[in-house]
Amino acid sequence: MEISIWNGYVAGFAIGMFVILHFWLLGKPAGCSTGYGNLCGLAFPKVKFFRIGEYSNLNNSKLWFLIGIPLGGLVSALSSIDSWHLSFDMGLYEQVLPQTYSAKAIWLIFGGMLLGFGARLAGACTTGHALVGGAMLNPASLIAGAVFFTSALITTHLLFGF
Repeated sequence: MEISIWNGYVAGFAIGMFVILHFWLLGKPAGCSTGYGNLCGLAFPKVKFFRIGEYSNLNNSKLWFLIGIPLGGLVSALSSIDSWHLSFDMGLYEQVLPQTYSAKAIWLIFGGMLLGFGARLAGACTTGHALVGGAMLNPASLIAGAVFFTSALITTHLLFGF
């Protein structure tokens, strides 16, 4: 069975066009960490950490953008049913994660919470800083993107020895 994937240049161009069109049509930069904060703010309205001003309601583009990410993945998976199957294989991460499913779930949830906290603390996630902030030549985003990718390279080297 042959698996077809998008050419990296086509995917990069599509992402770049989405960032530009999102800003052009809505007047707001794209990014999903604010939508995640909005979702948490709706679920836990008394927690001040999740309050993000005017966006803490259902009528905001960031929340719908966040919801669209898994829906888009589902549509993609269902449209390529011949090359897609459900799997719990974690690839390279099998080497560093615990072996039981419950321990993996706890570890991944904890990691996701750390990522969410870091994104909220930094004012945006890697998508917001590197793609959107980078496209807008925002100096803080360019520095944050460089720090994110440098940290990822160092962490990957420490975990896997690449």
